[in-house]
Amino acid sequence: MITMKISEFGVSYQRKMILSNISAVLEGGNLASIIGPNGVGKTTFIKGIAQLIKSHGHVILKDSDGKILSWDNIAYVPQMTTATTDLSVFEMVLLGRVKNLKWKVEQHHIDAVTQILSELGLLSLSYNSFSRLSGGQRQLVTMAQALVAKPRVLLLDEPTSALDLRHQLQVLDIAQQYTKQTGAITLVVLHDLALAARYSDYILLLNKGGLAKEGLPKDVLNPALLQKVYQVEVDVSVSSEGYTTVTPIRPSVAC
Repeated sequence: MITMKISEFGVSYQRKMILSNISAVLEGGNLASIIGPNGVGKTTFIKGIAQLIKSHGHVILKDSDGKILSWDNIAYVPQMTTATTDLSVFEMVLLGRVKNLKWKVEQHHIDAVTQILSELGLLSLSYNSFSRLSGGQRQLVTMAQALVAKPRVLLLDEPTSALDLRHQLQVLDIAQQYTKQTGAITLVVLHDLALAARYSDYILLLNKGGLAKEGLPKDVLNPALLQKVYQVEVDVSVSSEGYTTVTPIRPSVAC
């Protein structure tokens, strides 16, 4: 089982501290959500983990034998943006295996792309233009691009923010299934606390540039704690199907 140890992690920008002193240990086979109000540094945190921005502290990834793994084992899926590329769906996913489509593409790469497209129900879209897809389809293709490389760590930055309910569940089902089947570590930034409760094995709650609470969903999704952090009165309950729901009731202070 792989582990990711985060120690005294922080990010500064133009001498201003954005995040500081974040420490946690994440284990393989677990999906961890990063939650918190707007502007607390959720995206900054996940970009720092992905080494897309400069950070300080330590993030160490080890396999079951204690061997330190390289950052080649990490895949990052950014927030969904407007697509302007003329590449096909197949070509977009292929970029997850080869970095330049002008190179000779070996058959095992083509087979891997075909397999992941089939698994995600995207094979019929293989030769469609990526830029002409719906938002939900583009997000699934971007997920396929990350998963085709079989990463040990999957980082998802607000993957459901622009999606309808069906595609939100589809994207998180895929992430959860991949995490459990491969023993990977998945970190996902989420705004929807009900989705965080449903899919998370572990939750990191950020607030005011630091870690307000970490732990199991039942421990982090505490009404008093959520009210303090989000400044909103909430009701946390369990649905008839057994899912935890978080319902905002009213602002607790003037915002």
